Amino acid sequence: MHFRSSSQGSSPQIEILQSERTLLTTPVTQSALFKTFTEMAKAKAFSNSIQRIPSPRARLTLQLTHNKAQREQIISQLTERHQEVIGNALINGNQKKQKIRIVQKQKRRDHSPKKLVNLKEGAKVYQMPNLELPTFEAEFDHPTELTFYSEVQEFYRSVKTFRPSFTESGTMIFYGDSLYLYGGIAGDGIRDEMLRFDLRYQEWHMVEGLGEKPKNGRAAHTLISLKNHFILFGGACKFNVKLKIRECFNTIYDYNVTMRFWEKINTQGDYIEPRRHHKACVYGWKWMLIYGGINSNEQVLGDTALYNIEKMIWKQWDVKSTPICCHSIINISLSTKFNDNTTDLIPAEIIYSFGGKDQTGNSTNFIKKLLFYPNTTTAIAWETIQAGGKPPLPCHNHTMEYIKKIQGIIILGGQRDDLINGSLESNQCFIFYPQLNLWQEVQMEGNNLPRCAHTSVLLSSKIAVFGGIGNGRYLEPLINYIETDQTQVSSKITKEQFNKRQTQYLLIKQKSSLDRIESLNFTPKQLPSFHNDSYKGLGFKIHTKKQQSYSTKSFQPQKRQALIRYDILIGFVSRVIEDNKDILNNFDKFMRKQSIK
Repeated sequence: MHFRSSSQGSSPQIEILQSERTLLTTPVTQSALFKTFTEMAKAKAFSNSIQRIPSPRARLTLQLTHNKAQREQIISQLTERHQEVIGNALINGNQKKQKIRIVQKQKRRDHSPKKLVNLKEGAKVYQMPNLELPTFEAEFDHPTELTFYSEVQEFYRSVKTFRPSFTESGTMIFYGDSLYLYGGIAGDGIRDEMLRFDLRYQEWHMVEGLGEKPKNGRAAHTLISLKNHFILFGGACKFNVKLKIRECFNTIYDYNVTMRFWEKINTQGDYIEPRRHHKACVYGWKWMLIYGGINSNEQVLGDTALYNIEKMIWKQWDVKSTPICCHSIINISLSTKFNDNTTDLIPAEIIYSFGGKDQTGNSTNFIKKLLFYPNTTTAIAWETIQAGGKPPLPCHNHTMEYIKKIQGIIILGGQRDDLINGSLESNQCFIFYPQLNLWQEVQMEGNNLPRCAHTSVLLSSKIAVFGGIGNGRYLEPLINYIETDQTQVSSKITKEQFNKRQTQYLLIKQKSSLDRIESLNFTPKQLPSFHNDSYKGLGFKIHTKKQQSYSTKSFQPQKRQALIRYDILIGFVSRVIEDNKDILNNFDKFMRKQSIK
């Protein structure tokens, strides 16, 4: 049976099937009551088919259960988002309360009554300068200075372990418990294989992919991660000597991580020009946004396009922007967290861009934001933000990472136009606070190397950095971890200071022991003849310099140094030689006699 709304009334009527209607309309006669065996079998089969048809009540219950499941799913998503917003608000409120308490304590301490001091005549009074108290607004506008700690991966190389070569302009993605590295200019040319770094065992592995993968590899491309798929776009291959150009591409490849399968995508929609040194990021829950780049004719591009990953359709955005390349972009929105959304409505995301090279080849240090029409999802232009604080110097080929706990965008490395401290590459780190439009420089500790054309990935509170160029040469293919959590940074700094003191102590101890050995000066005096009866051995005197002891106290008994009477030893040896002088002079004859015997 099926439900169908009636045209006359609002209550639904039950539509009876044709077979049921014929069954009900047939009159009950004597032939209908008394049937043969064949007629009884047919009637039984017909009744069973009627019983299998679900009743209207069963259909209604199924529909209600389905609606209930959908309602619970929507409520769970809203509850999760509500709890996240409330949690962030509570954290911010507690931080504000703590700062206000600190300011109030300082005010009470300064305004407390002080005892009067009776000074003598002619006594000088030293008065502290009247410094204004730091207000809450001033403290909020100027965040506390941060310190990051950089350390290199401890790599124990053996015969079996695999290690990649030097890499420039590659891409690295974090998925599961591994880092995936693809492409880039390596020591043996442009890389065309996928490498995996296991974070648990700190080992590199080569991943053999199936399907149609990019030919001749890629460099200066983009690679984004969405669920278990890596989306590769653009890039360049080796330099074509005949055409004297570096050919660029506009093809898209989809790499399934779980299946290890490459697939070339046949896209539709607007035409996107081939490019390299562009930048891309995940936009919303199923889009990829690209911006800028260089084409095969070495022209700098400034267009913005959006790619629908599910429908494989390109859409060119009419966004005003100056041509840019070798820059970096990042999406700091939270909508990518809810990937279960299936609507085709394009959201308005918060996208930032920094640095890069313009069409004249000069580096820039502008921070830009993608601007939308009010209350719409239509982008207008890339707006340059007027930020305060000390910005980084103009640079390109750097990386950007967004840390939610700090609520700041991290700028790492980059190549400058001018030499500073004998290097074009930068080892500085800066933070941009989007809520305050403020720049701040970070103090770096540990093993901090200048680098550019590298790749970086955010791992919780750490930033993993790999490859690049520093001081005019390729950097070692080791992963550099930058710790951003301040508690971890302080513990690492104290540990480093302790290790430095320990090594200094060991060096001083080793040097003191060497000085003590060299201080043993043997000064022999002239000895009289051993054959004289009036022989009195004068011998050697051992002079020992007094050394300052750097060693710690020990409760074990010290071993005394054994002093040798060299005068007695030399006298004994001389007497033995004198007694056997005949044998030594006639040694050949003595040996012949011994051989004859």
